[in-house]
This record gives sequence, C-alpha cells and structure tokens, in this order.
Amino acid sequence: MLCLLSTILLLTSCLDVSSSLAQTGAQPSDSAKSVFINGGANTHTDNVRELNSPYDDATPVIMPDEATMYFTSYRDGDKPAIFVAHRATSATWSTPEKYIELPGKESISSISFTADGSHAVVGCCNRSDGILGSCDLYEADVLDGKIQSLHPLGRPVNTEWWEGQPCLSQDGQMLFFASDRKHGHGGIDIYMSTKMPNGSWSEPIDLSFNTSGNELSPMIASDNQTLYFAADDLPGGMGGYDIYVTHRTGDNTWTTPKNLGPAVNTKSDEMFFAVPPAEDAIYLASNRPGGSGRFDIFRISPNPLKPVARIIALKGTVLDAETNLPIKSTPQVQISLSGASDPVENTGQGTDYAAIVPLGKLVKIKADAEGYVPGSIEVQSPNELNPTGFTQDIKLVPSHARIDGHVTNVFTHKPVQTRLTLDELADDGTTKKTFTLETPADGSFTFNVNPSEKYHLSAQVENYEPYASDVAIPVSHEAMERVAKEIYLTPSDILPVMVLFDFNKNDLKKDESLKLQHFIDQVKENPNVRIEVNGHTDDVGTDEYNVKLSERRAVSVEDYLLSRGVPRDQLAVVKGFGKAQPIDPGTTDVARAKNRRVEVRIVGKH
Repeated sequence: MLCLLSTILLLTSCLDVSSSLAQTGAQPSDSAKSVFINGGANTHTDNVRELNSPYDDATPVIMPDEATMYFTSYRDGDKPAIFVAHRATSATWSTPEKYIELPGKESISSISFTADGSHAVVGCCNRSDGILGSCDLYEADVLDGKIQSLHPLGRPVNTEWWEGQPCLSQDGQMLFFASDRKHGHGGIDIYMSTKMPNGSWSEPIDLSFNTSGNELSPMIASDNQTLYFAADDLPGGMGGYDIYVTHRTGDNTWTTPKNLGPAVNTKSDEMFFAVPPAEDAIYLASNRPGGSGRFDIFRISPNPLKPVARIIALKGTVLDAETNLPIKSTPQVQISLSGASDPVENTGQGTDYAAIVPLGKLVKIKADAEGYVPGSIEVQSPNELNPTGFTQDIKLVPSHARIDGHVTNVFTHKPVQTRLTLDELADDGTTKKTFTLETPADGSFTFNVNPSEKYHLSAQVENYEPYASDVAIPVSHEAMERVAKEIYLTPSDILPVMVLFDFNKNDLKKDESLKLQHFIDQVKENPNVRIEVNGHTDDVGTDEYNVKLSERRAVSVEDYLLSRGVPRDQLAVVKGFGKAQPIDPGTTDVARAKNRRVEVRIVGKH
C-alpha cells in the first residue's frame, strides 16, 4: 500500500506495480453494476500519441477555449514538469512544449487555471517555502501566458501532510484538492475550500462521499455542481482506480457517486478526468494497455456521457465606432443570455471581454463607457464547436459636444461681430489646442469640442472690455452634449448707472433697483472689472448729516449688488460725498430730486 500511495502522490514508476495488481481483479458483480452511469455504446478510445511519451503523462487540463491543453510529464528527467500543447485539429494536438519546471529538487506535478487563464493553483513539492518541505498547493498570477509570483497558499489549505492535484472552479471561487492529512476519512480524501471576501481561502471541508480508501484527482465541471474524481474503494469498481461522478446538492451534501462505467473505466487505473466544453470527447489519464508507456493521456469519442453543458468561449473588444480601435476609457460590459435573469460572468480585462456561453444561444452584450453612447448587440452563439471559440466585438459611438451661443452688448442687447478664441487646456492649465472663429452679423457661434475636456473662451473687441471665461465640458453618455454659453460684452465707455432716492431716505426703491440688473449681469460675466459706488444728497441739512446720509445710500446699493452675486472684491470704492457734488445746483424740488442719487460706474480692471 505504501508503494501504491507514493504512486498516486508523485506519479512515479511504482504505477507499473499498481497496474499489475489492478489487472488481477475480477469483473464487478451484477449488483455493483447498479451504480454505473449508462455509458454510450460504440465509443472509440485513442492513445493521444502526440502528447504521450514512454514516461508518465497525466493530469490533462483543457482550457475553456479548447485550444490549449496543459499536462504533467516525466519525459525530461526524474521529476515532473508541466507541458503545454495546442490543438492542431478537432482531434489532434501539436507537439508539446515545456511550460514550467522548477529548479533543483523542487517539482511541480499538477496545475489548474481560472476560466480566463489569469490565475493558477499548482501542486509543488520540496520547496523551502512549503510546510515541512512537503507537497503543498501554491497559487500564481499568469501574465502573458507565463506563471508569475508563485507563492504557497499556506494554512489552512496546506498542512504538514501531502496536498496536491488542485482543481479551480472556472470562476476561481472554489478550490478542490486531494490530501492525506490527519482526521480525514482515511487514505487520500478530496477537500473543498472557498475564496473569502478578503481573498484568502476558507478552512477546507472533507467531502461527505470520501471513504476509508482513496479519492483523488477532482475535476469540477463548469456548472460548479458536478464533480468527477478517481477512487479505488467505491461500489462498482472495475479494478484499480476508476472515475466516478457526484453532484453537489448542499454545502457539503453530494449525491451517491456513480462509476462512469465500461465506456470510461477498465481493470487498469483511470484518473485525471477532463471534459472539453464542446468537443464531442472526453480525456483521461490511464495505465491501460495500448499506451506509449506507464500513464498516458487517452481520448474517448464520441463523449459517452451527457455533457454538463455544451459551451463555447466568447471573446470580443469594445471598439470606437469612428476609429475602429479600442475605446479610450474603461467600459462596463454586461453579457447575458436570452431569457436568463442573471448575467454571464465577464472574465475579460480592460477593453476586452470574455465569457463562456452555451452553444446555439442568443447572447446579449451591453457596453457603457465615459465619453461614449451606451450600446448593445445580440448575437447567436454557434451551434457547433469551434475549438478557438468565437469573436464578437461591440462598437460604441463617441459622445460629441459643442459650445454655442451669441455675443451681445450687455446694455443694448444688440449682437456683436468679433473674433472668438477657444483654448483646449491640459491638466496643468497649459494650452493644448487653439480654435478661432469670426461671429456673423447675428453674433452667433458654435465650437465643436470633446466631452470631459476643459476650455478657455476669450474675446478682444475694440471699444469693449476684454472677455474671458473657463468652460468645462461634462462627461457625457449622449450622442451630443450641448453647452450653452452667452457672451455679454461691456462697452468700455459705459455711462454711470444712476439710482434716485426719496428725500431724507436711503432705502433702494424697487423701480430704481431694476436699473442695475443689466449692469450686474455684465459684471458677473467680466470678473476683471472694478466698480465704484458713490452716494450723494441734495443741499438740505448740515454737511455732516448729508455725508452720513450719502454713505448710507451708497451702502444700500452695495448691499444690493452683493445680494445679486457681485463679488465683494470687485467693489473698489463705496463712498458718500454728501451735497458736495450736485448735478443741478438749483434749489427747486426738481433740481434737488436729481441730486438725491447714487452713481455706479466701472472705474478700471484688476
């Protein structure tokens, strides 16, 4: 049993001994056959010779796109390495190439990937960062197809005992593996751990169907419910290790395992089961007769089992409809199936999206991104398998924007013909691009601009105060974002605005305050101008009293200007002159009424 155990753990030459022992076993009894899966008839079993060698070749892992296979082989020495092969035809593979081998006495004996191939869990032995230098599970990122940042999972997944043969669910949220750790059912057991919100793995669960014998080489199907594994002590065994299937019905509740039957199993050892998503075949490792030597990878076709799901890999890119290049911002992509309430997981990154979808289904792809109009398309997935999957890009129409308005004299409301300058600003405030235009007779203008950019609009017009204003274009998801910008120019020779007061009063009358409204509008449009507010009285009363009354009148106008949004720093002078500066020196009521006033004028620029 010790030799058999080391055989399963390390795939060593002891496999020949287990094979010999297995072939002396008897055919299962009629009662045992009741736990068989009804295998399909007329299947054909092939030694996948382009993958196999005279040494142990096992642990086939077929990626969801069905174009790539990883497996373990001893062909280059006395320790295992991971090899990779690519599909040549629907039933053949390219010459394998070494994918990863660890240095020195370290070894890597099995590997499993997430569906998008960006993350992997591997079984490694004899590493200094393992627990007691034993065989432990490690995880790694996969960048540009290469293993990066290999590091141990640590406790509670790893222990002082043996852990190996990992299998990740396609979404990367569940990890199944084999271990002979203490307190199991006995021998080698299969355990399950789930990914926690913080990225760590939960305490592994010893699965309920494990026995006092050996259960190993788990493979979870794409539905996250169907589990295939190998066992040597379950009912219906045909000799040695056979492959069984069970279905998850609760947290750790599984249906009674069923032997996959004579279409899959023999008197020899079968383990490391692989079901391609859509290819009409299954793969496994076995030391049955007809191989190239020791353990080999075999292909059985047509698939003798009802597939869990006939699926295919979808991939695509979110493109700019005008340039036909990937969009400039990061999109939000939702992929769903017709009639399904939940979306399909998008495993792509950046502007690329990817998903696993059923064959022959209507797939809806929605995309949204800053600076683009949301878009959606529907596509029918192929009815037949294409090993490389299928591609469907989606194109989004860029959002456009424009600044438009009119140039107007603030007091007369007449249009002004002028040259306008629009500067597109960089983040540091420097100018990236400059646009100019001449307004027509009606003073109208339009600039086509880009959403989410900042601009500076200015005008220099003879006999008018200079105009300048920043314009921010909002981020848009509309086909056209319009930013209205009315430009009011202040004549540089503006006459004072004069408001009148009743005798001995400093209250600003409503009809007089209306005189200030156009003036206020232009002041707010031109923050560079400075304002003078001067108060005056008639000749009735003492000099001292009239100075104070004129000051109160000036302050009442100042308060009104501030209440209407004029910045305080634009009020350069607020002063009362009493009766010292009459407009009309006469002493009649009409003359005196003209002198009870406040004059508001522009006196300069900042």
